[in-house]
Amino acid sequence: MGTETEGAIEMSGTLRILLLIAAVITAVWILRKIRKLKVKMEDAIFWVVFAVILAILGIFPEISFWLTGKLGVQSPANLIFLLMIALLLEKVFTLSIIVSQLEDKIDVLSAEIALRTHSEEQRLDSIEDRAKSKEPEKRLQE
Repeated sequence: MGTETEGAIEMSGTLRILLLIAAVITAVWILRKIRKLKVKMEDAIFWVVFAVILAILGIFPEISFWLTGKLGVQSPANLIFLLMIALLLEKVFTLSIIVSQLEDKIDVLSAEIALRTHSEEQRLDSIEDRAKSKEPEKRLQE
């Protein structure tokens, strides 16, 4: 993926451009969502950091080469894919935890609504029964 120039390895220009394009698209997308208040701040921070990491790796490819050497990864492109996959897996895991918590809350709220509805129905039935039992008395008095 890299080319060798005077003993130094350089990242492919295509990969650098793709990283920068991905960073710009991610940043623009998240900024639009923030303006429309469609994203929570915690999620916005994650995506902004994601875009910054992409931009840093595109602007300073030496970082990916240094990490590639330290981690024993075959190429910088593989390292970048590994890093992005790891970040996205973390996000998916976090979101699945949130979904599970929300499902639990929905179950509790559904049970509470069912209890309240049942209680209200019983109260209305007892009011109707009292009203019906008083009706014959009124007719007898007339």
